[in-house]
Amino acid sequence: MGTYKKIKFSSKYDYAYSVGRVRALETLLLKDNEMDRMMLGEGPEDVFKILNELDFADNKAGIKSPSDFQKVLDSGLKDIKDLYEKILPNKKALDFIFLEYDFHNIKTFLKAKLSGKSVEEIDFIISDLGTIKKEALRIFIFDEKDAAFGLPENTESYLKKKIRKAEVLFKKENQNPEVIDLYLDQKMMKILFGIAKDLKSEFLVEYIRKFIDLNNIKLFFRMKHQDKELHLFEIAFIWNGTIPYEKFKSAYKEPLEKFPEIMKASPYGKIISTGYQRYVEEQCFIYLEREIENYLLDHIRKAKQTAFGPEPVVAYFLANKNNALIIRMIMINKLNGISAEEIQKRIRKLY
Repeated sequence: MGTYKKIKFSSKYDYAYSVGRVRALETLLLKDNEMDRMMLGEGPEDVFKILNELDFADNKAGIKSPSDFQKVLDSGLKDIKDLYEKILPNKKALDFIFLEYDFHNIKTFLKAKLSGKSVEEIDFIISDLGTIKKEALRIFIFDEKDAAFGLPENTESYLKKKIRKAEVLFKKENQNPEVIDLYLDQKMMKILFGIAKDLKSEFLVEYIRKFIDLNNIKLFFRMKHQDKELHLFEIAFIWNGTIPYEKFKSAYKEPLEKFPEIMKASPYGKIISTGYQRYVEEQCFIYLEREIENYLLDHIRKAKQTAFGPEPVVAYFLANKNNALIIRMIMINKLNGISAEEIQKRIRKLY
């Protein structure tokens, strides 16, 4: 999450160079015809050949097998991070984009410690996209000693307290590792919401509010499906959305089939209604999750009309992340012999 010494908070016009670089790179983003070619390929080898033709091809060196495709995708995202560290005028914009990878690493370290695993055993799943040094996380979580994260004093103190609280909750909730994910995801979104406000971007504040609402909806579906207790939903519920906790709490007491009617008047009424119907038919949440991602992508696409500010830079990374997830889904399905027709049902929109 970067170093905050002597930060100069930027105006939207200070992003002119960054936006110019991003606009040029947007022309290289995955296109519909390329995605269709991947889905129609006979096997993973065909998909890998197409992947090599794209912008990700620069990261192919030394990678020969289609099963190693994730290394190509991760390297492509790391290249963007390296670029952003050079061109972004405000480190808070960098934090907004890469915070989730720091939290991924925090959760991974914490669950490893609590399950008796060593640092070496989890090294392969630690993300290089985080901005807090891995060694600092190791010292703080494994050695239980203080270590500098390089955050603003208030944010660093808050985050460290919540890491310790997650460990307490884990033990209190019968050593349930799910609690760590749920609790820390909630705290991550609180920090993200604060960063969006600090950036003075109504666009990003609105995006985070939608993201929070839709994640609470997805969480509600999953916990009701699994017959989880309300107190676990409360631990996981993410604040700062537009739908209050009390509405979810009231709905939690009702059968899941009533949820679409309860949320009918919300901006997400159609997603919830159709998502529930598909859940009844298919007993899974693939459609719901796809439509949630598409809804958020529709919001991010509006950044194309923004000439200055952090919005296009954030949107470009999210577009690349979306592309990487699409390619990953296609490759995994191809490696498992899933037909193009079945893959099509699961694929989200492009930026």
